Amino acid sequence: MSDESKKLSKKFWIIACSICCFLAIFLIMGFSIVHNKKPKVVNEKLKGGNIILNYTGNTSGLTINGMTPTSDIVGIKNNTDGSYFDFSVKVDLNKASNVNYEISIEKNRGLSTINDSDIKIYLEKEVDGTYEKVFGPTNFKGITADSKLGSKKGSMILYKNEISKDETTNYRLRLWMSDTCLMQSGNYSVAVLINGKA
Repeated sequence: MSDESKKLSKKFWIIACSICCFLAIFLIMGFSIVHNKKPKVVNEKLKGGNIILNYTGNTSGLTINGMTPTSDIVGIKNNTDGSYFDFSVKVDLNKASNVNYEISIEKNRGLSTINDSDIKIYLEKEVDGTYEKVFGPTNFKGITADSKLGSKKGSMILYKNEISKDETTNYRLRLWMSDTCLMQSGNYSVAVLINGKA
């Protein structure tokens, strides 16, 4: 074998060994990086869920004209037509794990002649076929800032609920003029609102 062939053969083996060393180092580093990499965690925040307010009649609230002073004992049990407002809240979770909602009322100022401090608000929820108290009787008092669930400043929050399954809940809203009111007669009107987040 000539000297030139020996030189080429030697150079070939040096280059081949160098490439093999670089490849080995590269593979070891790659394996180390992949092996020590933390698993990727994907948090999917599901948005969705429906909250539906159902009621009969033309308005989603209660307006009583010609109210006269009434005691709490009478107001709580008054079943006279037009003295209360029945409604239901239907929750469909869809992809959400739970839904938080709050029931609030908003005063219709143009239709109300009685002071807030002279009005009693009372809310009941249907449980096993009978209505049970969940709020009041309390004077109307609006919140001073918007709530986290979306009730607006000036409205009054009556009830909060957290639902983790599809369901429909029936409610009954009552209001009356306090028996301590100095007025002989007056009108008061509120709208029922539902706000929530899934």
